[in-house]
Amino acid sequence: MLIVRRISDGVRSHFGIRVSEWVMVYRALGMGLALMLQPDMFSTSPSFEAITRWADESLWSCFAITCAFLRFAALVINGTFERFQYSPHIRAFASLAGVLFWSPFTLGFLQAALFGEGAWSPVVAYSTLLTLEFANVYRSFFDARAR
Repeated sequence: MLIVRRISDGVRSHFGIRVSEWVMVYRALGMGLALMLQPDMFSTSPSFEAITRWADESLWSCFAITCAFLRFAALVINGTFERFQYSPHIRAFASLAGVLFWSPFTLGFLQAALFGEGAWSPVVAYSTLLTLEFANVYRSFFDARAR
């Protein structure tokens, strides 16, 4: 029970400054599960065409879920075990993986919108996620350098 309380206190103490990273845990896990549960998602819209050139839904799903769990673990460790000096590095790696995940989606939707095959709203939504990940990368590397 002591470890549960320690983890809870640690996460709570860092939650405010890591909220964008926690949001991206949810977003990556949600997208990974959505891709897993709808294995034909990429065939539903021409906006996904560019993304299918790099990988299919199952591979994107595995990548997203792995990123979510890696980031979750790093955030729990970062808030709970102060002496573990590499948690900012793990957070930075998870954020870079997030950039690698959201970039093709953003570019794919942008390409579709530019050629009149897709809507602009997904470009705004996915580029917002990408921007958030860039901010997370910056903060994580800043925290790593401070240690």
